[in-house]
Amino acid sequence: MLDANNLERRKIEIERDFTSFADPNTRVDVAAMGHHFRVTWVARAESREVTFSALKDEDYRNKIAGEKLADLRNVATMIDRTFKFKDTDNFVATKAMYQSQNSSSVPRPAIDVLTELLEEGVSDATRVIMLTGAAGAGKTRLLRELVRRQADKYLRGQTNKLLLYVDAQGRALARLNEALATELQDLRVGLTYHSVAVLARLGFLVPVIDGFDELLGVSGYDDAFSSLAGLLEQLKGQGQLLASARSVYYEEEFLDRAPRVDAETEQAWEHIPVRLIDWSEEDREAYLVNWMRRKNISEEDGKNIRTSMKNIFSGANADLSSKPLFFTRSVDLLHNRLDFSYGDDPLRGISNQYLLRELQEKFLDRDSQPLLTEAQFHRLMRELAEEMWNQDTRELDYNSIRVVAEYVAEDEGLPETARTAVIERMPTLAFQGHGGRPGSHTGAFEHELFFFYFLGQLITSRLRSEEGDMALLLSRSALPEDVADRVAQELDPRDRLQKLIDRLIQSAKKEWIRKFQVRENAGLLIMALLRRSGQIENCVVESVDFPGSHLRDVSLIKCSLTDVTIRRTDLTSTQFVGCEMSNMTFVEPKLGDSTRLDAQGISLEQFFGIRKPNGETIYEPSAIAANLVECGASIPNESIQSGKRNIPVQYIEVLERLMRAYGRSNPVCKGDDNLSGIFQNSAWEVVEKLLVDQELVVSEIRRAGGPRKTFFRRRFSTKQFMAGVNRNSKVDRRIQEFWQALEFVTPDN
Repeated sequence: MLDANNLERRKIEIERDFTSFADPNTRVDVAAMGHHFRVTWVARAESREVTFSALKDEDYRNKIAGEKLADLRNVATMIDRTFKFKDTDNFVATKAMYQSQNSSSVPRPAIDVLTELLEEGVSDATRVIMLTGAAGAGKTRLLRELVRRQADKYLRGQTNKLLLYVDAQGRALARLNEALATELQDLRVGLTYHSVAVLARLGFLVPVIDGFDELLGVSGYDDAFSSLAGLLEQLKGQGQLLASARSVYYEEEFLDRAPRVDAETEQAWEHIPVRLIDWSEEDREAYLVNWMRRKNISEEDGKNIRTSMKNIFSGANADLSSKPLFFTRSVDLLHNRLDFSYGDDPLRGISNQYLLRELQEKFLDRDSQPLLTEAQFHRLMRELAEEMWNQDTRELDYNSIRVVAEYVAEDEGLPETARTAVIERMPTLAFQGHGGRPGSHTGAFEHELFFFYFLGQLITSRLRSEEGDMALLLSRSALPEDVADRVAQELDPRDRLQKLIDRLIQSAKKEWIRKFQVRENAGLLIMALLRRSGQIENCVVESVDFPGSHLRDVSLIKCSLTDVTIRRTDLTSTQFVGCEMSNMTFVEPKLGDSTRLDAQGISLEQFFGIRKPNGETIYEPSAIAANLVECGASIPNESIQSGKRNIPVQYIEVLERLMRAYGRSNPVCKGDDNLSGIFQNSAWEVVEKLLVDQELVVSEIRRAGGPRKTFFRRRFSTKQFMAGVNRNSKVDRRIQEFWQALEFVTPDN
């Protein structure tokens, strides 16, 4: 039997776990009886009781998963019913790869990669698996198929782990708990979000957050990341979660923000990045073969379709065949019309074909004539996209859809009969899919890229007309890069670039409750305009943020940049020639051999690390300065010397290794064999003492899947900590004092 201390601790843990399943404001009683525990509680106004062994953990786990509590078999049944697709047999195994601490994987079927990662044994910390891939790369299709297969395996007795799919894509959710609660309610199971952390901690459930970047809505960045951090804290270093995002940028934002909220908590997480790989020729052929079999397409017709596909995906459109969305939609359209062609704008081509099909098949009057013109139909789609954007959602209830249709029909002056027909038929558009919630009366664009397309048209019209409040429009949510690219493509800004930039700067300067979001969205649009222009002279950019993305192959000649933050932006082939810069901030920009920084006003203090093309991040001032000089920047030697600390190189090296380790997990384990280069380094003893003394890390002893181990939990982000290596940087007092103390330590000490 457990000793008195462990017995009391165990009773507290059991009470905490069972409370998540009990009715509100009811009592959970835990009684120790010899070698067993008896628990009584109330659920759905019914008194319940279970008894399990105090010595066999598996007995406790089985009771939690059983019919009286989680009833996971019922959950698996409902997931299986919800996620069964008619096209399951045509699922193509999109490939993915991930990088572990000591090796890189080769591309393999993504569903196999994720399944293996999720089924791996116990880790020292909660595993945060982050899946990234561009819009249209097939992330949602992959995750839903993964969830379905896992539920099927559970029902067959082949696994004890279920995946809980959480659609965070534009659901206007302020908190992750709200997303969890909504999904559980939609599944029609008896669980509440309070139970998710318990089931995840025990390894029974893995939350799958599809579109983590979409949680960054009206709640803002910090709230969204705090929501994820709150779940991590509840997991107490156990369990797993899987999240997807369009861009690695959001993955890096999580890594940067995580230590701001976990220093005083029990969070312990390990980050595992997984990257989706574009479709190969083999993947495309596999899709075609399965599609032809399902549609009973003859070999001759199949040959014609293949020929047409080669014509579509040629020239400038060649790379798009690797995107599942474009490839599958093209096959679908060619099935009905072999002369279909994209032209030079694939997304516009697909969108127009879908709209034409709706006009010609569904929106017809009694004489089989279209009820709307193409222009009117396009406007209707833009208005729907605007309403979704304003509501910070990707799906609208049928009543809202009809209201939008009624407004457009009246404004366009449609006859009464046509107006009534359009309003009634709008919710059944094939161009729109049903909302993600089973049984819900909501409509959504069939794919996020279609939403991006019409949202881009909306923003384009606002920029062209110079009417309306751009700050209000840009404050809603984090703007997808695909939308910014669409706006730049629609505007073709070369003749009026500065006028467009000025309009965006004006919105970013406006005092606004979500000014940070406006600065970032305005900056993303400006970046897209610059990329579209290619070579720009004498432009002025100020008061915006460049968030991630890239400015590759862009030349800025005699331009002025003021109060601009360039955060993790790819500048590997960007040319700044004869430019003026002031009040700039560079957070880990990626620089390469083709980067040119011929600009007045660049100083070492503006840079919080730089990245090399090979992924290495450099923080030491002298090394940063050397790289900047190689790129053509003029960095006075006295500036380098004034910021340089006299610290032995071995200390800098061990600290940079430690920061890279913190990019994968927090806390880091002293017993981790992959980190022996840090903790067995002769410089570590000195570094460890100073880190702990200055309260930059917290040393803690805890059990992690075996014997007790020593962990070091960081209290500041990598950016904050390594900025202190430059004596002129403005950092927290404790960071400053750490680096000052390290200057007075020599290797001989």
